[in-house]
Amino acid sequence: MMKRLEAWMWQLGVALGLIEAPRLQPIPVPSEEQRRLAEQRRLRK
Repeated sequence: MMKRLEAWMWQLGVALGLIEAPRLQPIPVPSEEQRRLAEQRRLRK
């Protein structure tokens, strides 16, 4: 119960601009070409 209350209070603080929300870092997603090249490198060794 206390954890839920703390989460609610934090969200309220962010909504009111009292707390700055953490900035999320983008997660790199490899493309098909990158996967194919990585697979070729693994097979050569």
